[in-house]
Amino acid sequence: MNPLKKVYYQGVKMMNLAVLKKLYRGHIILPYHHLVNDGEVPHIKHLYPWKGTKAFEADLDYLAANFTAITLPEILTCVREGRPIPDNTFLLTFDDGLREVKEVIAPMLQRKGLPAIFFLNSAFVDNKELFYQFKISLLIEALEKQTYSPATLAEIRRIVQEPAGSPVDALIRHIRQIKYGERAICDKLAQVMNISFADYLKNVRPFMNSDEIQTLVNQGFSIGGHSIDHPFYPPLTLEEQLRQTTTSVDFVANRFNLDYKVFAFPHYDTGLSKTFFDTLLSGPNPRIDLIFGTANHKMDMSPRILHRFNCERPSVGIEEQVKGILAYGVLHSWAGKNKVVRI
Repeated sequence: MNPLKKVYYQGVKMMNLAVLKKLYRGHIILPYHHLVNDGEVPHIKHLYPWKGTKAFEADLDYLAANFTAITLPEILTCVREGRPIPDNTFLLTFDDGLREVKEVIAPMLQRKGLPAIFFLNSAFVDNKELFYQFKISLLIEALEKQTYSPATLAEIRRIVQEPAGSPVDALIRHIRQIKYGERAICDKLAQVMNISFADYLKNVRPFMNSDEIQTLVNQGFSIGGHSIDHPFYPPLTLEEQLRQTTTSVDFVANRFNLDYKVFAFPHYDTGLSKTFFDTLLSGPNPRIDLIFGTANHKMDMSPRILHRFNCERPSVGIEEQVKGILAYGVLHSWAGKNKVVRI
């Protein structure tokens, strides 16, 4: 962790939660996670850390003890009626529709009576496709764990355009930096390295299938769109941003017979235009009911845009994370910087 962030979290932990909640009124707590798992997950191992079941349960207990759980339908009612969302509420959100949602997370939430929203990528449901960053993690895992012949390594260097003789560490660094627009490189590398992403999808099943998602809906959980295949939004054209958004939301609403449409950005929404949001949110019957961004609880141009914060880092305890996001909001509010500006 960044040393400055470490000092920040150490400092906010000593702050009084009741005071922070009073100072930062009018905001719902919206933590986001991807998975909870006590073991290794090769397709995510080289991307980001995650919490185990013990730490996640501590998160749930802390949030339930200090805030009031609220459901998506309750939030939507507030937004549609022009009323503020009640203070000191929280709603858990989870991205990517991973198998751990059904197997680990939902059972824990049910035991504690807590609601949640699960955001799905339409291309990944039923394990039809593998997220390109998951492919990156699997490629790195293979390079770290297996020994490849000089000829194979030479072909990998050619594909990623690394100099002849460059070490495996350099190849890993290059693979880690593959962007969404370059994702076809992952498939070329997999062929050379004798990795079958199709077999991985079939045998490991990293994502939930439709029946599992339907079970979550029947249990009272909410679901929403998370783009088609998880691109970074800022480099996309406006047309593609809108297509990724509406396709995923419509897919979820139609497949699971929902009477609401909600969306959460993959990665982040920094720099997205006012036109994008006006297109989706304007008028008496907006195309999307609610959009979730990633700007750490800042306000936005519309009450239909709510911002979440990353609560997944195992290196930061839940108390520090919650107090940290509240203190962040207070400081930015005092500085007049607590609203996202859309151009």
